[in-house]
Amino acid sequence: MILPFLFLLLLLGSCSAVDVQVGPEDTPAGAVILVVDGLGASYVYPEHSAYALDGTPLGGAVLFNLTGGGARAVDVRVPVPETSKSHSILVTGSSSTDPEALGPTIFDAAREKGYFCLAVLERGDSMAVLQEQDAVLYLDNNALHGAEPIPGFKEGVPQGLRSLFQEWRDRFADYTAMQGLAGYKGYNQWGLEAAADIVEHLAGRRFLMLVNVGAVDSAGQNLGIEGYLETVAALDAPLGKLAEACRKNGAILAVTADHGMSFPAAKGKGGHSAVKYAGRLESLRVPLVFLGPGVEELNLGGGWSEVDIAPSVLDLLGISRNLSAEGRSLPIKKSYSLRITGAPGAVSLSRDGKPLANASGDEVYNFRGLARGLYTIEGSGRSQEVLVNGDRVLDLAGKGADYADFRKILGLILILCINLTGILLIIRIWRKG
Repeated sequence: MILPFLFLLLLLGSCSAVDVQVGPEDTPAGAVILVVDGLGASYVYPEHSAYALDGTPLGGAVLFNLTGGGARAVDVRVPVPETSKSHSILVTGSSSTDPEALGPTIFDAAREKGYFCLAVLERGDSMAVLQEQDAVLYLDNNALHGAEPIPGFKEGVPQGLRSLFQEWRDRFADYTAMQGLAGYKGYNQWGLEAAADIVEHLAGRRFLMLVNVGAVDSAGQNLGIEGYLETVAALDAPLGKLAEACRKNGAILAVTADHGMSFPAAKGKGGHSAVKYAGRLESLRVPLVFLGPGVEELNLGGGWSEVDIAPSVLDLLGISRNLSAEGRSLPIKKSYSLRITGAPGAVSLSRDGKPLANASGDEVYNFRGLARGLYTIEGSGRSQEVLVNGDRVLDLAGKGADYADFRKILGLILILCINLTGILLIIRIWRKG
């Protein structure tokens, strides 16, 4: 009779958690990850300054549409200041990933939840990244003039989107017809305005889009610091168009870079992956700004890495998936979840003495939509304060013996009983044989 009794006790205590919506939660329609090839944070963040290898101050550029709002991480660095490797790290959250064999990516995680995956990629990308897309518009070489973007589609992509990609393919030559600095500016403008138009046409569809614009890197390596900074400054207006398209359509915009840029002196061409440049902060430190629904307006201190971008994007989209053990989500959301365990009976939640929610009927409770701050939880005959600065789990059981511990003990007894029963049956069968 003991086995049925134990099963009953375990079943009575195994009901699902109670979900309590305390505050509103913004659900983005999708996300755009913009990678500005070669954009160093040292040149666009007011907290940083850029210096040449010989110690000469290099100045900077103002990008209001980058630094004027949203959640901005002040110190973010790439593990490797090289394009192909950096792109693979960005989409996997793993610094050891192989650009030609990526493993799990943010696109895999998004597609499992019904998201449409697409990309606009100047300067191309690894074939592994291209193959992750349902639709892609990319350049397969580094030519600034005379190149033709290549559209690619998987089966099932709507004809309207195919036509839109082909339209922007045909418009590339108009943006890059001019020589000199104007051609560099037009190159980036094409990518940003194409992305903005595509976002407008994705209304009503959940999507994840990767965008890479490449002229900033080219300007640094070919035009020196003055051409580099002018090309950077020219990003502001088309970046504003993309940000506005994302805002109107309820999408997240994440802006970052694959690496920065270093210069030998006030005169001379720049670089980032050569030995003399690769260890410089100007090459390693990149911007990271998130704009959109559910994102808090803040400047985030501390040290962060490119491996943190993938988990942060998935977290903002509400997609629970661990791509690697390295990355961590940036605490930039407007609201978080607090999971309470070890609390049979009733639980109450309050802040600054003001009651917010009550729940009962289980021993596990999920309070959702909590703004950043200090809360008081009461349950299991005890009261405890908890700081919510990210999604958290709080065990009210502590180390004392309570209902949760009793269930664990019952579980162990049940396992022992099942094992003992199995042994007895084996012995019985052996004796009959």
